[in-house]
This record gives sequence, C-alpha cells and structure tokens, in this order.
Amino acid sequence: MSFSEKALAAYQNGDLTQAKKLVQQALQQDSDDELFDLAESLTAAGITTESQKIYQSLLKKYPQEDILKVNLAEILISDDQIDRATDLLNQVQPTSSAYLSALLVSADLYQTLGLYEVSEQKLLTALRLAPDEEVIQFALAELYFVEKKYSQAATFYEKLIKQGYQEFSGCSLTQRLAAVYAGAGQYEQAKTMYQKMSLASLNAESLANYATVEVELKNYPAAQKIIAELLASNPDYSPGYVLAVQIAEHQKDYQSALKQAQLGIGYDPFNGRLYQLAAEAAVKLNDVPQAVSLLQKGIERVEENTDLILDCSNLLLQDQQYQANQDLLTEHKEQLNDEPLYHWNLARSLEELDQISQALQEMLSVYQHYQNNAAYLKDLIQILRQGSQKQLLLTAVKRYLQLVPDDQDIIELEQELGDWNEN
Repeated sequence: MSFSEKALAAYQNGDLTQAKKLVQQALQQDSDDELFDLAESLTAAGITTESQKIYQSLLKKYPQEDILKVNLAEILISDDQIDRATDLLNQVQPTSSAYLSALLVSADLYQTLGLYEVSEQKLLTALRLAPDEEVIQFALAELYFVEKKYSQAATFYEKLIKQGYQEFSGCSLTQRLAAVYAGAGQYEQAKTMYQKMSLASLNAESLANYATVEVELKNYPAAQKIIAELLASNPDYSPGYVLAVQIAEHQKDYQSALKQAQLGIGYDPFNGRLYQLAAEAAVKLNDVPQAVSLLQKGIERVEENTDLILDCSNLLLQDQQYQANQDLLTEHKEQLNDEPLYHWNLARSLEELDQISQALQEMLSVYQHYQNNAAYLKDLIQILRQGSQKQLLLTAVKRYLQLVPDDQDIIELEQELGDWNEN
C-alpha cells in the first residue's frame, strides 16, 4: 500500500495527525501519478490544505502542466486567494488541453465575484469549444438563473431534461425549471412542473416557491396546504411563516395571520419582517396596543430595526400617543437622522405637544424630499397656520393646491392669504 493510500485511510478514520505525516511521506516517496490522485481525492473530500501542498510540489516539477494550475487555482479560490488563482488561470492558453477546465473554473470565479458578464463570456467560449458538454450547459443555466435571465436559463434546463437528466450536481432540474417559470411570471407552467413532483420530494425553497405560485394564481387553499407541508417538515424555516401570514391575509383571516407570525417569531426572533406582519395583523384586529408591543419587541431584538421603529412611530401617532412617539424617536435620533419620515413624524408629535417652532423646523428640514406629498404639505400648512410666517404659508398652500386642486378648505385659505397679501 502506498503512502498516498495510507494517508487517505487515515483521513477516513479521523486520524488527522497521522494522515498529515503520511502525506509528507507520500510527497517524498510516492510516484507523481499517485500524488496527483491523492490531491484529487483530498480536494473532493474538502481537505484542501494538504492537496494544495501536493499540487504546488508537482507544479514545481512540471511548470508547464496546465491541469495542475487549474486544480490549484480552484483550491485557491475556495481559500479566497483570488489574485493567485487568477494569475494561474491566465497562464492556461487556448491551445492547452486544460483550457476548457480553466474556462469553467474562471467562470465560477467571476460569478462568485459578481462579474456575471465576464463569467458568461467564459462559459459561452467553453460552449463553442464543447457544445455537447452538459457541465457547461448546466453552468450557463445556473448563471442565468442567478441573474434572473429566466428565458435563457429555461433553454438550458430544458435541454438537459430532454437529454434524460433529472438531477445535475445534486440539483433537481425539474424544481429549478419550475422556479424559472415562476420567476418569469409563467405561473401556470410553473404549477404544471411542480405538480409532476410530490410535495414530500420538494425541498423547503421549492415548497415556498410552489406556494407563491398558487398565491399568484389566487389558489389560496392550495397554497395553504403546501405551506402546511413545508412547516411540518421544516418548522424553523422562517420564510414559510411569512408566506403563511400573507396567505391568511389574502383570505382575510387576520387571527390566523397573527398566530402564524407569532409562531415564526418563536423560531426566528431576529426576523424583522415577521414583527411587521404580526403588527399589521394586530391592527386589522383593531388591537393597536398589541401591534405596538410586537414592534417594540422587534426593535429590541432585530439589529437592522429602522423600519420597525418607523412603523411603531406611525402606530403611536395613529393611536394619538404623541409623547410616546416623541420619546421613541428621540431615543433613536442618531440612527434615524437621515430618515425623512423621522423628521415628519417627530414634527407631528411636537405640534400636538404645542412645540410649534420645533415642529416647523423639523418639517422644513425635509421639504425638498416631501414637496410632492400632499399629506406632508397638509401637515405643514396646519403647523404654519399656528405661526406668523404667512408668506411661507402661502407658498405651501399654492404647492398643495397644485397636487389637490379641489380641497375647498385650502382654496378658501388661499383666498384669505391672497387678501392679506394684497393689503
């Protein structure tokens, strides 16, 4: 038995210290072919540190052997050594027998970096060289799927399915094609694809997509059944609870919507969207205090909580809790200072608390942002009417009437201000 074989056996038995020693002995005594096979086996097993050493050793002996460069580059990419990997891949010329492999690894690298156009060009070049190579077809399908170029993705998934493939690299092509049709808005075709599979065979993401398709088709009982299957098998899959809430809301079952949102929060207490949905359901049930309480819990737990704070602010204003709203916004002033709604909502509380000058200051600070918003202008007019800046009031009134020309109260106010202006 070679040292390479002994090293693999040691890794399989979990004896890492002995395995590393055997790899070193293999480097000294085994043949180059045995070492190459060992490096491939180690890479496949995810033991890249040792396989990297082997490829580097072999590359010193065979600097022109391009497959070594490609295999080493693939390891370096996984180790986030992008520049070294790119340098190795660029050394592989189109005349090399390893050029096709280099193109595929390069495409994967550029896709990882978000350079989708470069990745696509690499894959299309590979496809021209090997038009019947299924790995290239699948890589293109996956790239187009990530880019949401669903028509192109469907072409390659369909081609692979016609060639007899049901799965490729552990990916269900039927599930993928169904997701592509759904992404393209072809919901009936997507449903047809999903119906070819049992619910039990679908993964969590596919079940969620299937339920979304049924929602789009307004088949809410069917969507509810799919979500029940999803949450029974994956009770901690929080996107499933988001869908469950939305389905209940479509059916105007707000009690169930609230219950599903609260269940989801129990599994994922850091999901801001679930707190928002729970609060919305509570409001529909005319339970504003519970909605506020839910949002307050979310504010405490969720790291990116700006939307939750502003939602809570809106509810406090709706419930006429002006001091509580001012306290909330003041507590998060630094975080919210760049949010226009923060200033508007704070102004609304300040006005109700008879702090008119401060309210006006807050409102005017976001005038440029909200000058086309009739509700904002109406609030601004209300605040200005309590002060002495009549010219500014007239400007706000004229702007408002451009947006709402039939508001009789404001028309009369404009006339009064016009009379004042003439005098």
